[in-house]
Amino acid sequence: MKRSFPGVKPRLAISVLLFSFVFLAVGFRAFQLQILRGEEFKKLGERQHLQQWVASPRRGSILDRSGDPLALSLEGQSVYARPRQIREPERMSRPLAQILGLSPAEVEARLKGPQPFVWLKRQVTPQEAEAIKISDWPGVGVLQEPSRYYPQGRLAGQVVGFVGRDSAGLEGLELHYDRQLRGVAGFSVIERDAFGRKVLAGGVEDLQVPPGADVHLTLDSSIQHLAEKELQAVVAKYRAKAGIAVVVEPFTGEILALADYPFFNPNQFTRSSSAERRNRAVTDSFEPGSTFKTILAAAALEEKVVGRDDPIYCEFGKYAYAGKVIHDTHAYGWIPFYRVMQYSSNIGVTKVAEKLKKERYFKYIERFGFGQSTGIDLPGEIPGLVRKVSTWSAIDLATHAFGQGIAATPIQMVMAYAAVANGGFLMRPFVVRRVVGPDGKVLVENQPHVVRRVISEETARLLSSILTGVVGEGGTGVMAEVEGFDVAGKTGTAQKADLVRGGYSGRKRVASFIGFVPAEDPRLVLLVLVDEPEVNVYGGVVAAPIFANIARGTLRHLGVIPDKPETLPASLKGGVGESLSPEEPARGAGAARSEGPNEAGTPNFIGLSLREAVNKARDLKIQLEVRGHGYVVKQTPSPGTQVGTPQRMALTLDG
Repeated sequence: MKRSFPGVKPRLAISVLLFSFVFLAVGFRAFQLQILRGEEFKKLGERQHLQQWVASPRRGSILDRSGDPLALSLEGQSVYARPRQIREPERMSRPLAQILGLSPAEVEARLKGPQPFVWLKRQVTPQEAEAIKISDWPGVGVLQEPSRYYPQGRLAGQVVGFVGRDSAGLEGLELHYDRQLRGVAGFSVIERDAFGRKVLAGGVEDLQVPPGADVHLTLDSSIQHLAEKELQAVVAKYRAKAGIAVVVEPFTGEILALADYPFFNPNQFTRSSSAERRNRAVTDSFEPGSTFKTILAAAALEEKVVGRDDPIYCEFGKYAYAGKVIHDTHAYGWIPFYRVMQYSSNIGVTKVAEKLKKERYFKYIERFGFGQSTGIDLPGEIPGLVRKVSTWSAIDLATHAFGQGIAATPIQMVMAYAAVANGGFLMRPFVVRRVVGPDGKVLVENQPHVVRRVISEETARLLSSILTGVVGEGGTGVMAEVEGFDVAGKTGTAQKADLVRGGYSGRKRVASFIGFVPAEDPRLVLLVLVDEPEVNVYGGVVAAPIFANIARGTLRHLGVIPDKPETLPASLKGGVGESLSPEEPARGAGAARSEGPNEAGTPNFIGLSLREAVNKARDLKIQLEVRGHGYVVKQTPSPGTQVGTPQRMALTLDG
């Protein structure tokens, strides 16, 4: 007898339908997840469990010409946090902030942030890193990071530049050669579990990434240090705004030193302003003043419109030209052209420029590289400002002859003088000799590069002899003399433009001296520029003694043997209170001389100009201490107060 189960079939039917529906739903969902959105979820899984491991290479070093490091990469440590793994950020923020020297509110804000990974502090001290490791807080750890270190501190700071927190070059050579210094990063993939821990990571730690390339410079740290020391001293002495010194090898274009004051320390670049970090030798231009007369002289001699001894009538100090009156510091009549340069006569060079004509003069201005970038391997170089000759007004020929109305960079000026020093070739300057990869392969190598010939060798030699007279007796650059060597150079005292009222400032000046030594066989060209000195404004007083000090030390460092005996007492170099107008030659005719009966005792210097006093002291082998400017009004010891000639004497000048 069969049992009957009323309602079973309906229930089975319902169950079949229900399971069929569930099966279809699961199947559809599986089809949707695996087929329709499979690629999407695959990528999501890879993002959650697979991570690309980027191994940054150690940044290459920057070395001077002797191999001394100016920039190195060291292993540093940084503290990070994973906010999603931190359950009580309020409680952890205070001890974390105390260890790291941060504010608790700042730390708490980062721990509560939405990012899965945040830096709490980059480049921590070893003590801070150790304290974090000992605390062993979940979600907080320490990672090794490369740290940039500048072992010489502020030395050549504007040239070397600096890097940011992510080892990216931001200024100077660090920026210009960033690709080579940074190198190529290495990549690998690691797998992480649901808690973020590494799994199946065998071999990742063994990933070896070669370091970046090393950059070898032409800079000499010893010469750079000397230039910076002297530059800082002159800026402080004359209460100037800033200063620049550039030393270049004239036959190759290698930069031996490039000093820019105020200095800055790349180790502490965040504490410096953008003005302090700027390399003003290539990024700023100025009106060169009388130093530009050398360019006019080179053009005139090359075109043979004037000779060394050709007489020039200098109008006794005033010359009406193009509706203006051009002045000289002193009244001269007929003087030979070499005296025009020696005395730095504005009227004299204007008359030479009239003979040359503006078209030919402009051609040589361009030949010497003005109005164009030099091509130096530093970022931010500007071309200066040279207006097209078609836009010159009538007075521009005269003003351009003595360095007004034209803007040049310091590196342009020093390379123009290097062209005179090396026999007439304009060279491309450079500060990097070579870039060497980690395998020893030379990636970049700079060789001496001739841009063009600008004047003949004969003209260069003739101009060098004329510039030697500028530094000799009666010249405006006598304080640039270097014992044992002939120096060729030129002083400059340029007015600065008044950007508010227009025209030129009555007080602001740029004092400069630029020259090369030894004059016959130059080993270096040196520019010293002092911006807005207050105590004295003349290039022959402010910049020339610093030129002598840097040149003297550099020649000694390079082992250059003097070719003549010492000719000037060392006590005159940079002595306190010295003052001598760079545009003021010796005025022997108007100076009172007292060389009578007192010469048997203490010599009489009363009434002599400074140059005459220097010459007399040199002959008598007396060391002088000089204060004031003008003519000698007092001397110690007094004339005739003792028998014989003293070894030292103090002079007070006035008038």
